[in-house]
Amino acid sequence: MRFAQPVPERALRRLLLDVLALLAGAAVSGSNAAAQDLPRRPFLGIAMESGEGPVVLVERVIKGSSAAAAGIRPGDVIISVDGRAVAEPADVVVAVKPRRAGDRLDIVVSRAGEIFAKDVPLVGLPLETAAGFDTLYEAVVADGDLRRTIVTRPSGEDRLPAVLFVGGIGCYSMESPFDEDEVYRRLLSSITRLGFVTMRVEKSGMGDSRGAPCASVDLANELGGYMAGLQALRAKPYVDAERIFIVGHSIGGIVGPLLASKMPVRGIVAMETVGTTWFEYELINRRRQLKLAGTTPAALGRAMQLKQWCMHRLLIERQPRQEILAARPECAGEIELPASDAYLQQIAELDLPGLWAGLKLDTLLVYGSADYLTSADEHRAIFDVVEDVRPGAASFVEIADLDHYMARAANQRESFERKRSGETGAFHEGLAKTVGDWLLEQAG
Repeated sequence: MRFAQPVPERALRRLLLDVLALLAGAAVSGSNAAAQDLPRRPFLGIAMESGEGPVVLVERVIKGSSAAAAGIRPGDVIISVDGRAVAEPADVVVAVKPRRAGDRLDIVVSRAGEIFAKDVPLVGLPLETAAGFDTLYEAVVADGDLRRTIVTRPSGEDRLPAVLFVGGIGCYSMESPFDEDEVYRRLLSSITRLGFVTMRVEKSGMGDSRGAPCASVDLANELGGYMAGLQALRAKPYVDAERIFIVGHSIGGIVGPLLASKMPVRGIVAMETVGTTWFEYELINRRRQLKLAGTTPAALGRAMQLKQWCMHRLLIERQPRQEILAARPECAGEIELPASDAYLQQIAELDLPGLWAGLKLDTLLVYGSADYLTSADEHRAIFDVVEDVRPGAASFVEIADLDHYMARAANQRESFERKRSGETGAFHEGLAKTVGDWLLEQAG
């Protein structure tokens, strides 16, 4: 998903094959020329699995997809894509990902012993739609490349309050056209229905966005996309520029105040985030998860010494990960974070308490006690800083059965075990109400 806790290999493989096989172009309508110049990603529309040996089997074909229109069927064996032999599903993903709607693919498949060559015109991934409000696919320019933005807008002509949403660490698309229950979509839909415009900005190279691969960029690159989005939001004729809020989740609770320090906003929401320093957070978080995993007290100290050694070299001494692993291969699990070395090192450099102290903004802090990836103390650290510089400006809400993934869970152990097994929980409507009520009050 979106965070540092690894998913088991089998569950991760299933997730990759089901989601990345939905690689999706047709030109997308938007309110500006930049959006029209940003083609849609292609919707191949197959789920794949590996067969015996170097074989790629089509497990499922999705109605309305490029593959369905081309006559590809479940049970087909994919032999090659554009003349290149494929040995595993990832080979197909690599071949399709750079394409856009309107392109064509030559796919050769085997079916019941016969070979078929398929000329596959690529259609675009479907767009998100929802009853009761408009969803607009637009674009902004950041670092010379176009980034996709997804805007939800209530009907009407009034100048409305707005939210820029900033998600967690890692490389993933911010849209979920096939899943109305995806947690980010659920949260933002609920905020939109309260009368707010919302905006999501795709990271570099993700979704329809152009630019360098997401996993290679640094924090400044990511921040640039959000800043361009915030500027575009302020300029919209249906947005009240004096009532724009930032809502950040996980590392979005760090990127959010960075944005607010560069461009004025009305207020900020930080959920399930970090408020001390990244290095100390990494150590505390590791200890918490080792305990949840059942590490014995005798082994805990050695495990923490390894974590400290590995993270110090990455974050403090700023060594490349390949050099760290060459010296100590056992660091692999300790520094396996879904961001570039530069990104993580820039996060580690931040004085987060000092950042929050400089904002003096109305602030809502939300923590779920079932969240095993962060803690109430991280949020109280932010609360104390904001209250010190502007008494009465901060609110802290702890939700008893909320986990890091915006889902219901009885406690941290339940959430931890559920994640390790590749399962997901139901979206916590209490989170939407908490955030929505605060935004309404602040927006006046």
